[in-house]
Amino acid sequence: MTADRLEAMASGIPVSGKVNIKHKLPKPLFEEGEVSEFQGEGNLYYIETYRTHNGSGFVKRVSESSYQDIPEFVGLVGLVRDLYEEVYPERSRKDPDLTTKRVLKSMSFPRTILMIAMHEQLPVGFGIFPRLDVRGEPVLYSSRGFVKEHEHHGLGTIFLERSIGQHRDESLRAHRSLTNGMLFSQNWYSLRSLEILKERGVIENIQSPIFDEPYDEAGKHILYGIHSQVWVASASIEESGRSQGELRVVGPNEAATVPEEGTRAREIHDKMIFHPPYGLGINVGAGDVAFVRFTFPRSPLVLVAAE
Repeated sequence: MTADRLEAMASGIPVSGKVNIKHKLPKPLFEEGEVSEFQGEGNLYYIETYRTHNGSGFVKRVSESSYQDIPEFVGLVGLVRDLYEEVYPERSRKDPDLTTKRVLKSMSFPRTILMIAMHEQLPVGFGIFPRLDVRGEPVLYSSRGFVKEHEHHGLGTIFLERSIGQHRDESLRAHRSLTNGMLFSQNWYSLRSLEILKERGVIENIQSPIFDEPYDEAGKHILYGIHSQVWVASASIEESGRSQGELRVVGPNEAATVPEEGTRAREIHDKMIFHPPYGLGINVGAGDVAFVRFTFPRSPLVLVAAE
């Protein structure tokens, strides 16, 4: 086994995750779902995919703090709420009402793809991927969470990769080009998955001081537009992508870990917390997070149409 493969496994990124279609797929938990199979590094998973429709989310937002159920999605929203509690138990115990509001807000956006990871007939993780709008520009937003025993099996990477492909296809059908994505995180693993997708050619560029790529003017435009829609309790958002106190009320990311010295994962972690000019300078304990922009190659169909 090569040193590169050992490091990839230690960082939790599968080097050979495959989709297996030999077996009969199980039925989804809810009627609207589509099921596919994913062989992670050690575990077999079934991924259930759900989509919003009719221009609404999985719940209807009445106001910033009030939401209305959509009957066909009640069970699905409840499942995500239960998973969130399992992934972030301390946050949920600290303020159950705030936890509920966070889940409902994340599931209230139209044009959202939701993925649920199943292992041995139990849900073990979720990914919520709305396609937001920033002054007419479509932008994919990523939010992922997994039960501790199923972290670092490649689920977050495959979730994001599939959501990018599906959203890009949907954008093309609407005669629009999806070239921007955004996430915020305190966790090196979320950012390492962006690098893996860049290596695979799915992502073209990653913009953040963490990757020695400061925000340009177009990136700042996307950054401020997305932050205004998804922020939790931010004291301020800086042009570097550091949001101060974003999670100070909710609580820090309980899944965040400190990787081993000498790994690429540790380099990313250190660049998150080291102060400028050596890094972004987030204070995890104070609830700071890193907003990171990532871009996709323009679709050949869009390029041809523009010529």
